[in-house]
Amino acid sequence: MTSPIQLARNYARSYEASSRKDKGTILDTVTEATGWTRDHARHQLRSQFHQIRAGVSLDAAVDRRRLKPKKFSPRAQRALELVWKSSGRPCGKYLEAAMSDCLDSLERHGHLREGRHGYSPSVRRELLDISAATIDRYLRGAKADDHDDSWLTGTGAGMRASLPRQRMRSLLEPEPGYFLVELLTITTPTGEDCVTVTFTDVEIGWVHTTTFAPGTQVVDMLAQMVRAAPFIVTGVLPPPAVPDSAITTWAEENLIEIHCTSDLRQGSRVPDRTFSGLDLPLGTPHDIDAAIARVNELWAALADRLNYFMPVKNPVGWRPTPSGVRRREYDQPRTPVSRLLASGILCPEQTREVREKSQGLDIAGLTARIAELKSTLH
Repeated sequence: MTSPIQLARNYARSYEASSRKDKGTILDTVTEATGWTRDHARHQLRSQFHQIRAGVSLDAAVDRRRLKPKKFSPRAQRALELVWKSSGRPCGKYLEAAMSDCLDSLERHGHLREGRHGYSPSVRRELLDISAATIDRYLRGAKADDHDDSWLTGTGAGMRASLPRQRMRSLLEPEPGYFLVELLTITTPTGEDCVTVTFTDVEIGWVHTTTFAPGTQVVDMLAQMVRAAPFIVTGVLPPPAVPDSAITTWAEENLIEIHCTSDLRQGSRVPDRTFSGLDLPLGTPHDIDAAIARVNELWAALADRLNYFMPVKNPVGWRPTPSGVRRREYDQPRTPVSRLLASGILCPEQTREVREKSQGLDIAGLTARIAELKSTLH
């Protein structure tokens, strides 16, 4: 069977000597046979032509590519795959930012030990030095073989991205405490509606989700969500149809501002977050209570993984490109908990509690528990 490089070499001379139209035909043939993109195929054809002119044999060219030393050791690559799977399979950009926290958690709970599976301080240093692009490149094979559906790895991101930052800052204080509110109604086989409420902090990305039993009033849902937040809630941004007199009265009594998201959005509406694969096995009232308890346990595990281990980034401005197009600039990705601690809004007791919980969380255990709970809801 002809290798892709051999095929490129076979067509290299004719490609250079061909007309523009014939070059397009050769590119079609090479891309169809190799799976390369047209840009990569064009690069390989030209590269092989120059190597032929320079007298470089195909074996020498292939051997040089194959024998090129890798910057990171095979042990580091194996550990990288473990960290990636344990942290919920994030992309390289966010895994790079979360690498230190994930390694600390895996080491504290015995998933990575010195001398076990080749892990060592030198491997840790390699993982901390690895770039986002290299992470994605080394994990390409693992991602191709992985069939996890990456179910609900993020929450509220679409809502946060759809809100214009400058208009938000004109209305909201630039500190944690303002939460986007999202409501999702799930109709059970008995005809009753369970409502899932998601709170997402606008500034730091802190997430909290709870599913409520049928018949729960929206104002009671909001009150419970506010009590569950680990810091003071100063404002909520519910969907346009939610605010009513009862909610307005409750907000005034608790000194909580209400801003309707329709006042802040621009363009299309805030996209609805979908719970792909979620199927509540509800039949009798007893089933409803048990299923809601399992769902809320799942939300809690997901929220802990997102808030303590998954970085988020915030827009900080715009910069012009050489072509004159404005491009959004973002700050460095940081976890919601690190942004919360850096904000200075917590009292010493709250800070101690948050740090203790952060130290006690097992990222691999959370991911395993999430997978277990997911399997009961499909």
